[in-house]
Amino acid sequence: MRRGKQTGILAVQESPFQAAAESSTNDMATTDRDRWNAKYAQRTPEPVIVPDEWLIESCEMIAKSENRPRSSQRACDIACGLGHNSLWLARQGWKVDGVDIAAEGLKLARQSASYGIAEVNWLEADLDEWLPTSDYYDLAIVFRFLDRVTIPQIINTGLRRGGWLVYETFAAGQLSRSDSHIRNPAFALAPGELPKLFPDFDVISFREETLEDRTVQRLLARRR
Repeated sequence: MRRGKQTGILAVQESPFQAAAESSTNDMATTDRDRWNAKYAQRTPEPVIVPDEWLIESCEMIAKSENRPRSSQRACDIACGLGHNSLWLARQGWKVDGVDIAAEGLKLARQSASYGIAEVNWLEADLDEWLPTSDYYDLAIVFRFLDRVTIPQIINTGLRRGGWLVYETFAAGQLSRSDSHIRNPAFALAPGELPKLFPDFDVISFREETLEDRTVQRLLARRR
């Protein structure tokens, strides 16, 4: 099994991720890694960090429900990509782990972090092969990524009871959009599907929305 590699600057603690089990090389993961690395290799770091609007809105709802200092809370950004949401959370005071398979994306995230004060622990890892320490995180976020088996497993393992889940990814309506890059129905959620992937969570807010540039399902939920 390919072990994850910590690649962050300003990392203040060891990542809580651990190997789930030894397994043979995953050809699909290798293909995904190469594809994303090639894509990110063409990009440049962005000095202005723009988080997803659903993350901002969800954190505002979370803040109204809790009165805990963010400096004592841990968040995990799963499939973090270029790290925009990780960096924003860190600047709000969260202790953040940003996890992704693509080293090139994490390299850009580190460079973006250097434009401002942000402490993020970047972890290069194949999500099919890693699990977090049990009950470690207070917040888990996922954006534009769907794996109906792996993601619930990671979240159910790593998120403590009472912890929060913020999730947004593409809905079935995305498939019929003329501007969509998604054609495979397996990569889009069926109507009402997202909350059903997390039966042990209380739904705080769920929406299916058609936005200017995408059609998505949005979920804010809390683990029972």
